[in-house]
Amino acid sequence: MRRLIGLFLASCALAATASGPILISTGELDVRLQQGGLALIDAESPELYQRAHLPGALNLHYLDLEDAEENAASGLPITPRLAASKLEALGVTRETPVVVYDAGNGRAASGVWYILGFLGHGEVRVLDGGFRKWLKEGRAVTQETPEPAKAVYTVQPREDWAVKTGALLDGDALLLDARSIAEYSGKEDGGARQAGHIPGAKSLPWSLLAGELDTFKPPEEMQRILSQAGITPDREILTYCNPGLGRSTFLLMALESLGYDRVRVYPGSWIEWASDPSRPIAR
Repeated sequence: MRRLIGLFLASCALAATASGPILISTGELDVRLQQGGLALIDAESPELYQRAHLPGALNLHYLDLEDAEENAASGLPITPRLAASKLEALGVTRETPVVVYDAGNGRAASGVWYILGFLGHGEVRVLDGGFRKWLKEGRAVTQETPEPAKAVYTVQPREDWAVKTGALLDGDALLLDARSIAEYSGKEDGGARQAGHIPGAKSLPWSLLAGELDTFKPPEEMQRILSQAGITPDREILTYCNPGLGRSTFLLMALESLGYDRVRVYPGSWIEWASDPSRPIAR
């Protein structure tokens, strides 16, 4: 493990996975936008998007990709054809390089990043620091909405991402609860049918790894937090939150940025688990 951490910290500051960097800096995005050929997706609500957004950005609220029925039936995060139709409406094909951003904390952007990864998208990156950092640096914003071109999106979904509810307690994967301490302890239900957490799950609120201006805390600080919690790269890890997009996908993105390569999201997450009163609940 020490060798893994050492190699990571000696590498470039941009987070990277086997398929390439996760984050893109504001400066690099500015250059890419001038070059063209890039799809820019604002993952926040339509209300926030209409208030102001990056030039050329189109809106796809990350919660529009929530698919509770598919979560429960197959363990997949969304019906592939449904996700494809939303991307086609933005003029995005599977070959289109995509950059996703949100208000700045990475939570919403991680949800879209995750779904694109599930669909087998070629290049998708998240803007480091999002709108918050872009605006702080004095870069251009707009209220104009581009007219997307027609597109056909061909999906190649990652079936290995399926995590069915019934299998959670049978394996030896480490469950990470990305929600707040109040939700984990059962003081708040977060809109679910019941309050509490999945038995055996460890609490790791997503915000512990979030940066102030950047998307993530510095790598060495994130690694220290994970080490103190006993979360190591050799373990198989399943993250969950309430709907399965947002906080759980942020943890996935942060862990992958540190070289953790055995991490998946439980798509049904707490809302699906708590929907059945016969399932065990810890508080």
